[in-house]
Amino acid sequence: MKLDSSTYLTKEDVKRNHRTIIMFFSPDCDHCKHQTESILQDFSKFRDVEIIMATYQPFEELKEFNTHYRIFEHPNMKLGRDEKFFLPPFYKIKNLPYLALYDKKGNLITTFEGTQKIDTILAAFDKKGS
Repeated sequence: MKLDSSTYLTKEDVKRNHRTIIMFFSPDCDHCKHQTESILQDFSKFRDVEIIMATYQPFEELKEFNTHYRIFEHPNMKLGRDEKFFLPPFYKIKNLPYLALYDKKGNLITTFEGTQKIDTILAAFDKKGS
């Protein structure tokens, strides 16, 4: 569910032929905050990456997170609420933040649990040649 709380984020909302990160997080998780901050600090390296950030937490927390980190300023970053709790069992998530990296063809490259260095994320994309 998108921030407007009335429409859903679908595959059609994600640009084709772009690398993609799906990040499952919690707005009150310190590790998730640090991961978000590190991505935003090096954002020039992520301009051609679609970043989908999803949480199960209430919309109010998601909206505050959006405002605090000014996610809305980055059109390739999308926030939403996983209201049906689909992602954690699908990916077997144990720790946050959780990142799933996809190549330009939509193939899963790798996943990470916990805060990752930007170089580690970019190296995973580069290793796959995506």
